[in-house]
Amino acid sequence: MVATRILLVDDFVQWRLAVRSILEGVSGFRIIGEASNGLEAIEKAATLRPDIVLLDIGMPILNGIEAARGIRRVSPQSKVIFLTQEQDSDVKATAIAVGGSAYLLKSTAVGELRPAIDAALERGFQSQVPNLLPLASSYGG
Repeated sequence: MVATRILLVDDFVQWRLAVRSILEGVSGFRIIGEASNGLEAIEKAATLRPDIVLLDIGMPILNGIEAARGIRRVSPQSKVIFLTQEQDSDVKATAIAVGGSAYLLKSTAVGELRPAIDAALERGFQSQVPNLLPLASSYGG
């Protein structure tokens, strides 16, 4: 079985360590890299070609929305899952528009992360995981 390759992007080091710790305990998942800002995320996505990018929105240098646009250009096969504390509906809508496969709140991510990753891999941009914002089915990917 080939492991799902994950790029973890968040400017808060302790959060990245916590998510890494959770995912390293899941069979079939492998963290292949980390980034602390949006620009670094695009650069790493271009070279690492991850299956999944777990992406925060509020980051320095380049925010997650702009980073997602860049990631879609340099690594179109990568599925972006927003993992954020941002609850604004306009931000969620923008996350959909840039090609996010799922939108998870950090406060509930522990129970939803595995299903979101599985759904993104299975259905790409149409993933429907409980408590996640449904995504537009017309977005290519």
